[in-house]
Amino acid sequence: WVLPLEFDYDFGAANGNAFITRAIPTNTLLIRDDWKLINLALITIADAPGGVPGSPGNPEPVPGPSTFGLGDLTDALLFTWNTKGKLMLGAGAAFNLPIATDEVLGSGKWQVGPAIRVAYQAPNWRFGLLAANRWSFAGDSDRADVNQLLLRGLIRRELRNRWFFISAPIITANWNAASGQKWRVPLGGGFGRALSRDRAPVNVSLQLYWNVIRPDGAPDWLARVGVTFPFQLPE
Repeated sequence: WVLPLEFDYDFGAANGNAFITRAIPTNTLLIRDDWKLINLALITIADAPGGVPGSPGNPEPVPGPSTFGLGDLTDALLFTWNTKGKLMLGAGAAFNLPIATDEVLGSGKWQVGPAIRVAYQAPNWRFGLLAANRWSFAGDSDRADVNQLLLRGLIRRELRNRWFFISAPIITANWNAASGQKWRVPLGGGFGRALSRDRAPVNVSLQLYWNVIRPDGAPDWLARVGVTFPFQLPE
């Protein structure tokens, strides 16, 4: 098990700033010698002024006052070829469960779609990409239909004394939006440090991203504090 926690502060939007806490529990199960199943969830708690346009699973939030609560749940199941080589490929499905505590924070729609994962590891370098496109198929009939692409990238470079460079942007595309309003593309990164020399240490990082492409109403900047906890559950 790995539990990454991300604390995002979105700022620069016309309707105010937003604070988003994101937990991404990830579990890997060995199915047979050459295959494994990866389950990755995305749980968010947000304090947002009328939602954040372009957010994962909720590209067109309902306008409203500042709201604090739970967002929709996103979950991805990926079958991955288990190899000791540098390249890993996986495919599966991603789901969105409309469990948000306020319509400002959730899409109100059940969503499903295909997902793929690509990872490459070399000495001192790690690259990764998780891509999923989800369509809504049920839910609140008064809410907008969802057709959204979600891309989660990773570039990590190991440095000296347990320091590392990291860039892990979340890119979205709302295919139902008008031209010029579809994409939210952050550019940036930051630095972090492993807190011990263990094989699976706790990592902390500080990152900054500029939304170079964004829909109207989306924030200009994103600051992130990341903490990753590896752990094993008792058998």
